[in-house]
Amino acid sequence: MTLGRDVPFIDELLPDFDMESRRRLHVAAPAETVYSAARRLDMSSSWIIRFLFRLRGMPKSALNAEGLSRIRFKLLLDEPPRGFVLGLVGQFWTLSGRLRDFEPSAFRELDLPGFAKAIWSFDITPESATTSSLRTVTRVSCADASSRRRFRRYWRIIGPFSSVIRARTLRIVKRSAERSHRRASA
Repeated sequence: MTLGRDVPFIDELLPDFDMESRRRLHVAAPAETVYSAARRLDMSSSWIIRFLFRLRGMPKSALNAEGLSRIRFKLLLDEPPRGFVLGLVGQFWTLSGRLRDFEPSAFRELDLPGFAKAIWSFDITPESATTSSLRTVTRVSCADASSRRRFRRYWRIIGPFSSVIRARTLRIVKRSAERSHRRASA
């Protein structure tokens, strides 16, 4: 699996899906700096993300990369400085989310009736020596018709808020990468 412009890595990890969301942002920093900022992700600077995580019952510690791994996000693919992919398995439509532990190497074949799989990718493409494109793709695949119906009802309500989190996350990475690049260039 490799990261690239046409997201074949996502197609390899989760080829069939029930929901997909893509976002892209231009960043005034080299790919290596953007990658580092994304891997150091800390969403606690956004009051709206803190608020939405609190509403969902997520711990404050989940607002950074280490915290995401504690709540069962798993690193599925990592290709510095091109990007990385996180995966999650759960019943996202339930109050607790019923997040499941899993082996990252088994993610693609994982088929748990009543559950859904999600991926969240960060793909960095150099545009020049000092600029990059940062793209994120989120996909969700439900294991069966029952979980698909439940997820769709849940997504009608939660989808717009999830979109806000992803948009703010990209802006946080952009701000962090550009600040780091300015400091390194000074």
